[in-house]
Amino acid sequence: MVSISLYMGCLFSQGFFVIVFAVYFPPRQDAKEPIGVCPVSNVLEVENLNVEFNMDGKYYHAVRDVSFYIEPGEVLGLVGESGCGKSVTSLALVRLLTKTARISGSVRYNGRDLLTLSDSQMRQIRGDEISMIFQEPMTSLNPVYKIGSQISETLLLHRNISAREAFAQSVEMLKKVGIPRPDDIMDEYPHQLSGGMRQRIMIAIAMACNPQLLIADEPTTALDVTIQAQILELMKGIGSEFGTSTLLITHDLGVVAEMCNRVAVMYAGEVVEQGKVDDIFYNPQHPYTRGLLNAIPKIDAESKSRLQPIEGNVPSITRMPRACRFAPRCVHVMDRCKVEPPPLFETDDEHVARCWLNEVKEA
Repeated sequence: MVSISLYMGCLFSQGFFVIVFAVYFPPRQDAKEPIGVCPVSNVLEVENLNVEFNMDGKYYHAVRDVSFYIEPGEVLGLVGESGCGKSVTSLALVRLLTKTARISGSVRYNGRDLLTLSDSQMRQIRGDEISMIFQEPMTSLNPVYKIGSQISETLLLHRNISAREAFAQSVEMLKKVGIPRPDDIMDEYPHQLSGGMRQRIMIAIAMACNPQLLIADEPTTALDVTIQAQILELMKGIGSEFGTSTLLITHDLGVVAEMCNRVAVMYAGEVVEQGKVDDIFYNPQHPYTRGLLNAIPKIDAESKSRLQPIEGNVPSITRMPRACRFAPRCVHVMDRCKVEPPPLFETDDEHVARCWLNEVKEA
């Protein structure tokens, strides 16, 4: 599996400590047993998810025909640049989008279609069976409530226990996520804690009721690499202990390499490639995926070699290309790409890519 290498060194002449973060690609080791394309008992199955926003009386697609599944105990990475629809997809799964959004498709959690449930039924599931860690803990935590109240609230809402029992379980949860002085922290406010501790609090709240599915929306954003490594290790340990399935949303391929079993790559609201993590890193089949990989530093690269950026920007939802959405930025663009949207082609076992270059391979 792809691994992360963390290198640290001191610049004594300058009087400060420098951390260098890079991704290392070890020799590939193929899986001993092939994984089936359509597992029967999936925790989450998303089929043809569409999200449209009403802007000036007209609906525009922010997410189009997104499909994926998550197995029990699995970590699925959802990656792409900012503005590709990752967070909108996650919010649509738990129905936390504004009323200007129109959602269609199927989101089946343990056989139940979440899009057909009532608001009260969704409130019973959110925070209990499905939990979410949001991007920025300082804006997610309530600044006027103490930490203890915010963790206990989840337990009191979903568990038939007393306030004393909720307090005791909250303290135990803080211990599990590595918070020092948990009894004292319960009586403090979010602004009194560091960014890393606030993120640990968010994880404690999310895992308080032992959810079956955790949605983590860029949980290490704005954290330095040492705290990021601690948070990732914490999430791996907590997920393993509780047997939780995870949808990990990030733009950091190093995080994907460390955490995920499979990866779905999103661009402009569409899944353009999906497969096992080794296949995505070692055998990418979409030009966008290759562009993302070429844009990250590698510790085994030749000295003074330049990174290869992806020219251009993610298009606005009001100005999407009518065929292949990546065509304006693609170095392999053909005339067909500009007039006919490509479907998802199966390039290997459990590996698909939305690119006309894969049509011959599938045939």
